Amino acid sequence: MASPRPTAPTRFAGLDENGLGPRLGPLLVTACALETRLPEEALAAVARRARIEDSKARCAHGAMASVEAQVLALLDVHRGLRPGTFDALLAALHHPSAEDLRAPCPAGEAPRQCFSAPLALPAFGPGPAETDREAARSLQREGVAWVYARASVVCAGRLNAARARGQSRFDVDLSRMLDLVAEASRACGALDVTCGRVGGRADYLPALTGRFALAQELERSPRCSRYRVPGVGAVAWRVDADATHPAVALASMVGKYLRELWMERQHRYYALAVDGLGRASGYHDPVTARWVEATRLVRAQRGIDGACFER
Repeated sequence: MASPRPTAPTRFAGLDENGLGPRLGPLLVTACALETRLPEEALAAVARRARIEDSKARCAHGAMASVEAQVLALLDVHRGLRPGTFDALLAALHHPSAEDLRAPCPAGEAPRQCFSAPLALPAFGPGPAETDREAARSLQREGVAWVYARASVVCAGRLNAARARGQSRFDVDLSRMLDLVAEASRACGALDVTCGRVGGRADYLPALTGRFALAQELERSPRCSRYRVPGVGAVAWRVDADATHPAVALASMVGKYLRELWMERQHRYYALAVDGLGRASGYHDPVTARWVEATRLVRAQRGIDGACFER
């Protein structure tokens, strides 16, 4: 009797946002794709053993050393990337390009708060240890490869400009997600795509058909909205996807790391001018409020428009 034919490899793509609600810093949408012959349930178990988990469980502002080490190890082992600086990491990952980040920047000092401070990697700790590289290699031994990674950064200035046009941050989040779904499909071919839910939205068909004319709804329930998109594959938005889907969890980890690097570079820019300036997460909390107040005089003196600083 002939042996059963092996299951064809599937590319599971995951997309998630980081920084949807903060007061400062960018919104990021990140897409990652994992290729494997394993079914989704088995893939999830392998990913958990490799410590790929929801960024909310793994990452916290001021405690990024472990996740940084793991992300850098995964990039090295699976993607052949060893970025020595934040700029090099953005050049490798940003969609559509790192230059696009600066395209809307005004003249004057404002862009320097985002781009001028040097930031070598690793930024939060000693970097990958052998245990981190071994965890990354364990995925390969289990038949899982990280084959795609892109991130889209939406700075405060762009978010404010979108709001002036009548677009909410949820609209921007979904638009960038669809950009990355299309780009990932061009790069990877057929995909099984899972996205984190955008706010409380359950109906994504109007947005999908605006980009992919023949998209069809397959399911709409309180926890999952699923579609067939010709030329892409299956695309779903799930509640708590970052906690249950390994590709979404990986995207969440990478996006959180990129956002924290952005906030660290902005902190270093202002710390050169404000003695004793502590670090802030950028969220709506008392530490961030004090950080905003502590930098107010510097921003006024340098003519940094509030629209480029605070959402």
